[in-house]
Amino acid sequence: MAQEIDDKNALKDMESFQRYLDAKQEHQAMRWAFGAPAVFTGLENVFVLVMIDEIQFMTKYIFHDQERQILAHNLPGAYHGLVESKVAPMLVSGSYIGWMMQMMHEMFVGGRLKQTPISPKLAEEEGMEAVYQYAQHNNKTVSDEAAVAINLFTQSDPFYIASLFRSDWEHQDFNSVDGAMKTLAFEIRNTKGELFGTWSEYIYSTIKEVNDQYAKKIMLFLSKDRYKEYTRIEISNHLGGKLSDSKLEKKLQALEYGDLITRPGLSHFRYCGIPDDILDLIFRSLYQEEIEHEKPNIENELQAKLKAIEKDKHSLQGQVNELKGRVLEWTVYRELNQSRKKGQPIKEFKERLRSIKKQYADKMENMLAIASQSAFDKTWVNHFIPLQGTTSVEVDVLTEGADADSCWAFVFEMKNRDEKNLPSMKEAGWFVANVSRVKQWLTQQTGKPIKFICPVYLSAEGFNASVEEWLHEQGVLTTDWAHWAR
Repeated sequence: MAQEIDDKNALKDMESFQRYLDAKQEHQAMRWAFGAPAVFTGLENVFVLVMIDEIQFMTKYIFHDQERQILAHNLPGAYHGLVESKVAPMLVSGSYIGWMMQMMHEMFVGGRLKQTPISPKLAEEEGMEAVYQYAQHNNKTVSDEAAVAINLFTQSDPFYIASLFRSDWEHQDFNSVDGAMKTLAFEIRNTKGELFGTWSEYIYSTIKEVNDQYAKKIMLFLSKDRYKEYTRIEISNHLGGKLSDSKLEKKLQALEYGDLITRPGLSHFRYCGIPDDILDLIFRSLYQEEIEHEKPNIENELQAKLKAIEKDKHSLQGQVNELKGRVLEWTVYRELNQSRKKGQPIKEFKERLRSIKKQYADKMENMLAIASQSAFDKTWVNHFIPLQGTTSVEVDVLTEGADADSCWAFVFEMKNRDEKNLPSMKEAGWFVANVSRVKQWLTQQTGKPIKFICPVYLSAEGFNASVEEWLHEQGVLTTDWAHWAR
């Protein structure tokens, strides 16, 4: 690439690096590479942002020698000078927070790296979207009840959700809650699976730091009641008082750095178990039988948890209904996508709309009649439409259909607010303007005459009368959650 654009500075720098590498002068090669961002900043008069993901792995898996005997455990510290730079600062990230914090404390003194915690979990609604997105991406069908259960049991973690839908298990089933739970149980136990493989490797590496059975016993003890706080004295008593305070503290610290146990709040004396449900199950499937001579039954545990959830929250179906109302875009999109796959129009479309005054209904009658009978072959959710000479238009839900002679589209706008915050006249105006832009885009995209554009405004709790009447006057259909979910 540097040769193609004739970047002489880059070529000269790479040649110097290659000479050090060929001569096996690894220290010089390392310093040359690590200093490159600051060097280019000076040569090119630009700012450089250095980004490294999973930087903590540099402390364990890179060696100074080809025989892999001399571990470069302090390697990230070589970036210390760069971190202080104003022209080539660093943004680093990692999955294992305790490990990251230990590395930062040891190698970047004086707060040179500022910690910004970001949860790996999504919000509940985002988790539901992730379930449907990953199911669709992997060409898997999933029932609404199973989707809710998957979201609950994975704690809305996108990695777990993605791994589940990538399962190779021949009996996988996401059309029922029972099938989804059995698939999840298999992936937790499957030694060749993505879930088990990722976490077991990490658990092994953390346990290896303390190198004995006591760490496993501590973890099992705390996992029995994972959210209960245990003092160091209680943990010591469980181990029969066989460890000195200093040895016990060292093991607890190593497990905490590995994110396998936690310290609540600012306490330096109390500890809790693994906060992650899936990780806890994988850990116990690895070690519970070895330590306590009792093999965990993952399927039974998941079923028991499911019953507890249903007892606490009445039913999964009740949660499905609640979430459908909170995730309007995905509720409508999934239904329209099912219609698309079947090659059918929107089911009972006319009956699911709010009533329209006669003077406006007469104007929309022809369009509504055609739209009610028209199928479509493309569907999108939260879709950005690029338009020449103007900013992109975001459409909550969009469908597109076409035949040899013409094309058509449904354009949905969603608002899920309480009765005190119904769609405003300004927001209604924005939607009408966006519908015109969609029409422009459809013409540019297909080059065919437009048969119809059917705009639908879905406000979960309804509309102010004046706003709704204006929308009808502009040819926009309206509906609410009660009408749409009839």
